[in-house]
Amino acid sequence: MDIQESEDEFIQSRQNPRVKALAKLRDRSGRRKLGLFCVEGLRELSRAVNLVSVDEIYYAPELFVSREHSEFLENVRSCGKIKLCRLSAAAFEKVSNREGPDGLLGVAQQWPTRLEDIPEFSTKTPRILVADSIEKPGNLGALMRTADALGANALILTNPVTDIFNPGTVRASQGAIFSVNLAVASPIAAAEWLHGLGVRIFGAHLGASKALWHADFSGGCAIVVGSEKDGLGDDWVGLLDEKIKIPMSGASDSMNVNVAAAVCMYEALRQSGEMK
Repeated sequence: MDIQESEDEFIQSRQNPRVKALAKLRDRSGRRKLGLFCVEGLRELSRAVNLVSVDEIYYAPELFVSREHSEFLENVRSCGKIKLCRLSAAAFEKVSNREGPDGLLGVAQQWPTRLEDIPEFSTKTPRILVADSIEKPGNLGALMRTADALGANALILTNPVTDIFNPGTVRASQGAIFSVNLAVASPIAAAEWLHGLGVRIFGAHLGASKALWHADFSGGCAIVVGSEKDGLGDDWVGLLDEKIKIPMSGASDSMNVNVAAAVCMYEALRQSGEMK
């Protein structure tokens, strides 16, 4: 069936109450109040519909940039499980969080992010990434991608500044948000949980004397990285089993938090013997 001939509801006005409600999901308060968040873009939404509960999908065919967008929509329609609503291009651009939107946006339910909600690991030597006081949604999303790509068993956020379901975070994660075990906790609660698993906690710290490749990550390990601006906070320092550093030879004394996390996680993965 052609999209133009579908029986989906069609909202054209930018002032429509549903359009205004969707726009509120760009704000943290609106997301928290409703327990919902937006998933925008073909790549992200394709992963979301298979892994989490997507309530509705809004689309504007005038903004589609490939045949894949139409095919995705028709596949969703044929399954009959997700409500579809068409928006005019003007209405879609009002709710979009992107420049040059591709005409697909889903509304999904948030899920619990407590430590106790993380499923039991199948391994006795988990590798866990901990990120403290992350400010920028793009960096948080990138950390999700790193955790996913390097096989981290979980990503734990402490002292979060931006929230997991921020549209910028969802976009930067490129869908990894739906496949990584995520939790939010205080540093003390996170440390107690990690030690309860028999996991040693390593913190990336500028004051460390040991280079990360001299650390022993062969058992279960957690690597803690700090904020973009200030590095690892004092409330984490006393909870670490060991401080490590990434030696640098240039004038800079720090690097992007996601780059630092990736370097450390790669070394932990290398030591695990799982790299192929």
